[in-house]
Amino acid sequence: MTGFIRLAVKNLARHRTRSILTLFGIAASVAVLFSILSFNKGFDKGLSRELARTGIHFMVVPSGCAHEVASLVLHGSIIPKFLDTSVMDILKRQEGIGLMTPILVAQLPNPEQGKIDLIYGVEMAALRALKPSWEIDGSVPASDNEILLGAEVAGHASIKKGDSITYPQVNTTFRVAGIVKKTGSQDDAFIYMSISKAQELLKKPSGATAIGVKVEKPEAMAAIIDQLNEKVPGIQIITMNQVMNSIGNLAASAKVLSLSIALIAIFISAVGVMNSILMAVFERTQEIGMMRAIGASRGDIFRIVLLETTGLTLVGGIIGVVMAGIGNDIIETFVRAFMPYVPSGDVVSFEPALAAASLAFTVIIGLLSGIYPAWKASTINPIEAIKG
Repeated sequence: MTGFIRLAVKNLARHRTRSILTLFGIAASVAVLFSILSFNKGFDKGLSRELARTGIHFMVVPSGCAHEVASLVLHGSIIPKFLDTSVMDILKRQEGIGLMTPILVAQLPNPEQGKIDLIYGVEMAALRALKPSWEIDGSVPASDNEILLGAEVAGHASIKKGDSITYPQVNTTFRVAGIVKKTGSQDDAFIYMSISKAQELLKKPSGATAIGVKVEKPEAMAAIIDQLNEKVPGIQIITMNQVMNSIGNLAASAKVLSLSIALIAIFISAVGVMNSILMAVFERTQEIGMMRAIGASRGDIFRIVLLETTGLTLVGGIIGVVMAGIGNDIIETFVRAFMPYVPSGDVVSFEPALAAASLAFTVIIGLLSGIYPAWKASTINPIEAIKG
């Protein structure tokens, strides 16, 4: 077997330029396939991670589109409708609810820094329970005149714990009680304040964008939602799983399209490999005839040619996986520029299992694309080949 491998490598080296170009085609298509598979897996993991960080089981929102809710939860988008917080009186009487808080998301112009700040009003007493994974440099605001900054907001303006932020248009100055250490999620982009202060600034004394609810027993969540839907008209209840499915469906078409493009690229590369090896077989017809004449069997010739295609695709696949691993950041930047929504944090990362699957797929492609050239070579008549 070692002799066959050595012979296959020698044959590939004889047509170095052609082999390198074929190798590059395989490497590029495998790199695309591996990157897309990594992205799809990272997307699902990132989405689950972001929803888990919300710290709630479901949201009570004004009747409308569930996609708006997804935007609220994951991007902090502004929804024009407001929910009256009097709904909470009914929620408080519902058994099985462990925690609930009104959430008010809004934009607030910051003339001093010439930008628009995203404010997130929430009951500060519930913040630790809602965001147990947060690490805060400082403390949770204890009064309406204190705020908590996301890491991105604080870093962008070089704001430190204890500094002040003034909004002259609403005649309000806040003291920064603490800064949330970087989470890698949308949480980094908000300014957190008490719900009562946010309502005052927006002149919505009983308004909320949503009410976040955490139940005591997740297995009882479906029953609780059914009961609330009967008791409270004019609301919509969206679970975090529904939000995840909604966003997943939005991204599904883009995933299918990108995977289809990768598979087409792999198919074109396989045809290129077949064509390259077939040309080599035709050029070596006399040589193969001589090999048959001195004792090589049809099986031996078949094996040598098949080793050439498999070796070429395997090496191309390894190079492709390495290229994709090195270019993770570039690929992620490119994908983020075109996808309507991508979870925060690293989405494209090196997954050994996916790398192994990509290489296994490459070997199968190499075997399939080598069957015809190998069969063609094995059927060469030695006498006719030597005669030329």
